[in-house]
Amino acid sequence: MSNLVNPFDDNTWDPAERAYFEYVDAVIARGKNERFSNGKPWHAAYLIYKFLRAAQRHVRLFSGTLVRSTTAGVRIYEDPNIVEAAGDFLKRPGSSLRIALEKRIDAPGGNPDEHPLVAGVLRLKAQGRLRGSLEIRCVNNQTVNSLRQRGVLHHMMLMDECGWRLETDPNPADVKAIVNAGNSEEAAILGHAFDNGVWPHGETLVAVST
Repeated sequence: MSNLVNPFDDNTWDPAERAYFEYVDAVIARGKNERFSNGKPWHAAYLIYKFLRAAQRHVRLFSGTLVRSTTAGVRIYEDPNIVEAAGDFLKRPGSSLRIALEKRIDAPGGNPDEHPLVAGVLRLKAQGRLRGSLEIRCVNNQTVNSLRQRGVLHHMMLMDECGWRLETDPNPADVKAIVNAGNSEEAAILGHAFDNGVWPHGETLVAVST
């Protein structure tokens, strides 16, 4: 077995990893109000996938580059499972996926259309199967610097009005993050921060809708 854990291949899981993924499944299925850690890249990939699968109407994401894979080789936003989950979510009528980026998107030449997740949504659009909307914005440097200086530059993912993932230490060598799949009060606070402190200060890179 490879030393690299694949969150979508249980043949690569040891007992501790299996227990973690099963715990995530149970917590999200019940919408349980309980915090847990989510720092390892394969844990993050699985959580992103599960949030996209569980979301009904809204997903909001503040990310660095919408990274395709980590330097260690763990696939994130280029993973076919995550791309498919994003597409299935956007097949829901009225669904909305809003992504704010701190830096240039992780795509050849910085072309958003070349990013696997965006390309997947564009295929849905061309096939007439898109029922929601995707918008990606790049946040301006002034806002990013202001957030960093105030110590509030935290990447996050919000699922509907109840689930959230917040990175408390974005150090790429040792990312630390916490998750709660069922706390509407905390989700509202983070949603307000995203909607007012991040989203309005970005330039649109991608806008795809029905």
